[in-house]
Amino acid sequence: MNLRLGFFDIDGTLIHRGRREGKSLKTRSINHAMQTVFEIEGIDYISILGKRIYGMTDISIMKSALAEYKVEETCFYENIERLFAEIDRYFEAHLAAKEDNEYSRLPAISGFLERLRKKEVRLGLVTGNIKKHSDWKMKNAGFDNYFSTGAYGEDAENRWEIMSVAIERNSDIPLGSICHFGDSPSDLEAASRCGIRAVGICDRGGGTHSRIELEKTGYGLVIDSWEEIGLIERYLA
Repeated sequence: MNLRLGFFDIDGTLIHRGRREGKSLKTRSINHAMQTVFEIEGIDYISILGKRIYGMTDISIMKSALAEYKVEETCFYENIERLFAEIDRYFEAHLAAKEDNEYSRLPAISGFLERLRKKEVRLGLVTGNIKKHSDWKMKNAGFDNYFSTGAYGEDAENRWEIMSVAIERNSDIPLGSICHFGDSPSDLEAASRCGIRAVGICDRGGGTHSRIELEKTGYGLVIDSWEEIGLIERYLA
């Protein structure tokens, strides 16, 4: 298997949120920040964007949600530092009240990651989540010592740009030896644009999109389960 660096998306790829009443801490933090900075009562990006949030970055989520309230791009970018500061403030203030088992691992992902680690593949995260939220989710699911590199939602607005940052941070590894593992069309499209290989897990294995939706991108390998190690290894040969 010609793989020296594996990038992973988080939600729908490594973990999923269990059935919980109410919104996640991340969601509440972002909603609170938009409400506070722009004085918009009751804003909820999940209600506004629906399934479109899968594969989006935190910056693009906020910009798109606020656009529904006629917040212009110029005004959004002028306030982006205030938004991140308010997200962080709310997140830290409410972190102690969250359950430790809010997030759980996708089926068979642990075995796949262990297989990569035994082969001394470097593991990293490429996600639209900001780093603090990423670290919290990974620790919550027991993945806090797995990933040593990557790029996050505060690094860039678009997923392919975040991926490019992660690649630049690992410039010792050639593009042909890098693969991104994700669950959304934007994961596969970003990998194609960055010139690395990609594997997409569909909803049968815990992802957020169907096989048909992923295959429409025309790029990468689509799998039904992280147990399909042989298929992945042949693709990466």
